[in-house]
Amino acid sequence: MNDATDPVQALVDQMSSSGKMLRVLEAGAGSRSHIRLGANARLVGIDISREQLDQNGDLHEKIVGDIETFPLEPGSFDIIFCWDVLEHLRHPEKALRNFLQATRQDGMIVLGAPVVTSLKGMVTKYTPLWFHVMVFRYIVGNKNAGKRGEGPFPTFLRYSMSPRSIERFARENQLAVEYVDVYEAMMQVRWKQKFTAVRLAFQILGMLSNIFTLGKIDPNVTDFTIVLRKLATKPLNRTASQEIACHA
Repeated sequence: MNDATDPVQALVDQMSSSGKMLRVLEAGAGSRSHIRLGANARLVGIDISREQLDQNGDLHEKIVGDIETFPLEPGSFDIIFCWDVLEHLRHPEKALRNFLQATRQDGMIVLGAPVVTSLKGMVTKYTPLWFHVMVFRYIVGNKNAGKRGEGPFPTFLRYSMSPRSIERFARENQLAVEYVDVYEAMMQVRWKQKFTAVRLAFQILGMLSNIFTLGKIDPNVTDFTIVLRKLATKPLNRTASQEIACHA
């Protein structure tokens, strides 16, 4: 992540400042490691991989399950974090609906993922897993890439997880969009700074993508962060309640 985490951290700090015990879900074993939580937070982790859960020593509770289908208790979490997980789901919209029903009123859903319509997203979406493993091993430098319990994992990058689709989901489900940012991942920034050939390649790709996609794909944009707030349902005032009762 880049400095886009700062506004997210501010929103989390604001919620933590209430002093009440917060129940927080980490959807994906390593998803919120860069967000600080106060002492008044109970952290629950869910992942389909026991190995991934075992690597997270911050969790108070661990659930082995699929975030698309696992029956999370309704209204049971103040904050749900989901970083770099939606792209690995066949049906990310199912996970979003699961998060929605599991979030308490005035709670937050914090999402971070690649932009599917970015150059990075398109390359990742349409190349095989073995290619991703080779990139992680020989370019990123992770020698354990592809081994049991280690990424990269199968990637689908459905269009239903795009920022635009998520904002539409928010509108349809009375969620407020508290924060949204689209940016260039620091790993890509560092590659361009370190390797002249990579920097020149991105300049050429930028010109070509601008021509052939009419500016719809920017190679310098890779990821997004979005924070959704579940709006508290306004109770009926006494007069309105009485009127409904009278007409029942």
